[in-house]
Amino acid sequence: MTKVLFILSAVVIIVASVFAYQNGREFAATRINIAEINASIVKEKQTEKTVVGQVNQLVADITRVQGELDAESERLKAQKNRLAQAESEATRTQTELDTKVKKQQELTTLLKELPTDVKPETIAEDIARLKKEKLEFEAQAEAKKKEVTAEEEKIAGVQKRLDDVVRKIEERRKNFERNSLTSRVVAVNYDWGFVVIDAGKAAGLTQDTKLIVTRGAHTVGKISVMNVEDRATMASIVPGAVVNGEVIMPGDRVILENLVQN
Repeated sequence: MTKVLFILSAVVIIVASVFAYQNGREFAATRINIAEINASIVKEKQTEKTVVGQVNQLVADITRVQGELDAESERLKAQKNRLAQAESEATRTQTELDTKVKKQQELTTLLKELPTDVKPETIAEDIARLKKEKLEFEAQAEAKKKEVTAEEEKIAGVQKRLDDVVRKIEERRKNFERNSLTSRVVAVNYDWGFVVIDAGKAAGLTQDTKLIVTRGAHTVGKISVMNVEDRATMASIVPGAVVNGEVIMPGDRVILENLVQN
């Protein structure tokens, strides 16, 4: 039994030694691989660092170039603005020149049209003379205007007097028509004591007009105007003014009680 255990132990030791040897070799190989990997990583990091540096440098170069490009663009823009201003100034100058040339041509034409006794050398004196003559003509025109105003006032006065005469004639004509009033009683209301005659405002009647009713050559009575229409008048029979035994009737003649004095 002891031998068997010894043999088993020996076998186990041998197997363990074999595995230990193999594991040592694999461990060494693994260490070598790890070292190589670490070296590769270090190299890659150095390469990456170099690339990052190059990229940063490239970015810096791009930024610098962009700044230079922007500055150049601003200079170009400023140059364009100056060019536009110069073109505008040139256009304005040319316009002013054209205007002055045109004005010179107009003045030359006017000078050619001047009277023979007017010379450019004496133009100032001639202008002063013309202004003086203008003032004299204006003074004469003002005097004529005053004369015309005075005549117009005289004419207005004459016209006013003429209008007054026409008005008086018209008033006399109307008074004559009233004095020659001939109207008739067309209706009589004995119950209410009023009559209706066939004359009104058109004949010059008013509510203040006093009327007499006649029949033939004698007076029948008096009536007092109550209401006046254009061509008809309502008048009340004046109490106590009707001749005894007489009655106002349709067809009786109506005249003014008092004639209007002209």
